[in-house]
Amino acid sequence: MNKQECIGKLEEIKAQLEQLEHQIARRVKSEETRLGAEMTKENMEVGKKLAHLELTSAREKIRRYQVS
Repeated sequence: MNKQECIGKLEEIKAQLEQLEHQIARRVKSEETRLGAEMTKENMEVGKKLAHLELTSAREKIRRYQVS
């Protein structure tokens, strides 16, 4: 392999590495987006559960107030 062939091969490898870098960046971004959506969903579920507990507590206080 002569010098020019080596340079050509190195350029080809560099292009492949850049392509892989872009693919990895897209996958990381996709995973971050997916995790963000999952966390948002979990936060909403926790919020709903908390609201339900607060409502239950308020109902219990009203019931106790009406009984006394």
